[in-house]
Amino acid sequence: MPVRHPLFKLALRLGLPLGLSGALISTALQASPPAHAQSHQHHGGGGGHGQELRSDVELLVVLAQMQGHLLVAQELIQQRNFSAAEAHVGHPVDELYGAVAPLLRARRVPPFLPSLEALRQQVRLNPTAPATRQKLLAAQRAIGQAEQAAVPAAVRNQPATQRAVVRALTAAASDEYAAAVAEGRVVETIEYQDARGFLLEAQRLLGNTATPQPGALQTVRAMLRAFPNAQPPQRAVLSPEQLKRLQAQL
Repeated sequence: MPVRHPLFKLALRLGLPLGLSGALISTALQASPPAHAQSHQHHGGGGGHGQELRSDVELLVVLAQMQGHLLVAQELIQQRNFSAAEAHVGHPVDELYGAVAPLLRARRVPPFLPSLEALRQQVRLNPTAPATRQKLLAAQRAIGQAEQAAVPAAVRNQPATQRAVVRALTAAASDEYAAAVAEGRVVETIEYQDARGFLLEAQRLLGNTATPQPGALQTVRAMLRAFPNAQPPQRAVLSPEQLKRLQAQL
């Protein structure tokens, strides 16, 4: 598995190449800027959890990535692939929460890290117990509650905001898929599953919008054809280039 910066999946720092290029995020934000969101560059501090998010869209994307990890973890739990599920319930704790914590504190949003940690411990120690589903649902609710508390509904529900979040999620999925596929084969299972989770969350978001976006939903579903199951096929259904071309339609 390639060694990657802890914030590879964030790719939210404008101008910083953390896997998903800053150019892609900049394009998403510039093409459809929400009125309340302000994008910033922060040049101080080191890597990892020291890098803070500053805008509504950045925060919403990271929270959506958390939900994507939990969606694919849920599938893996149902398939009794508990070791893989543990990896995905761990990503929000290890890679993502530290990036949102400063902004949550600044906005007086109650922390939800304990819910994420409790889920990881449950999957690690006793994944077949009924408590696993309960803690998964609790973690998903906690992320959703943080989203509602941190970002005003008037901003969250703007079509421009929703488009920007979906573009960032699908661009991250495209990058993950490119890292997963080599010579027509899926060689990195975790990256494949990351991409699937992000697309599942993008599909869920588009399905819940007050303003229907059928074209975007159709495109995300077309991208999901590359991911027939949480377990990757031996041969890639779509090439990374094909997936990227689909994503560019959003």
